[in-house]
Amino acid sequence: MKQMPLIPELHQAKRLAMPSTREYEALARVRLSQNFILRDFLFSTDGASRGLSNFPEDSDMVIRAGKALCKEVLEPVLAKFGRFAITFGYQSREGLEFSWSKERREAKGRNSNPHMWDRRSWGDQVYCRVDILPFCVEDGLVDRHEFGHWLMHNLNIDLLMQWTRSNGYCISISPKPRNIWLEWGELDQPRCTYFMGAEYWQQVYPSLSEQERPKFGPSHTGGRMFWWKK
Repeated sequence: MKQMPLIPELHQAKRLAMPSTREYEALARVRLSQNFILRDFLFSTDGASRGLSNFPEDSDMVIRAGKALCKEVLEPVLAKFGRFAITFGYQSREGLEFSWSKERREAKGRNSNPHMWDRRSWGDQVYCRVDILPFCVEDGLVDRHEFGHWLMHNLNIDLLMQWTRSNGYCISISPKPRNIWLEWGELDQPRCTYFMGAEYWQQVYPSLSEQERPKFGPSHTGGRMFWWKK
């Protein structure tokens, strides 16, 4: 029996040339903010298990995105709550599309995963995502929803996702933040619970006083998940 290649032939042909150790090291050491360098965001468990480098296509764009994430989200969170682990940062195209069909790779308007910081879904504007595990929540010092509430009321977040089964948070920023906060449930629970969604931005937010309202808002989509849907 013919052995299947580790990497699909079509994808293998498109793999980027592996960077030299010196090139990777120089990029990884780029300082993004007072407490973070790019290395903090480049490791991908998924990519490493497949032997992929996770090296960016557009390092300048990745650096700009990383700096924006640190300035707008991560440094404020660190100052308020202390240390956290970055569990998923940047993902390269070869890692993101590894198991995709040719049709999905070529589809337009459906492949804007913000973990690929240099995908340019918004052109030159930053659209990116990071997953974190705050130790204050993991250790039971801060309530999971209290943590999410602070993020959404103090930071300009596009999408905040959390899970009933985990203390991790998935955080996106974009040029036109949707300002949505939701929690994914287990299979035997409601699929998704919105803490800030269409109902909040269209019905609750207008009735709040200035002191009660989040620092950033309202939502650019009225609380809808997709920018293009009315």
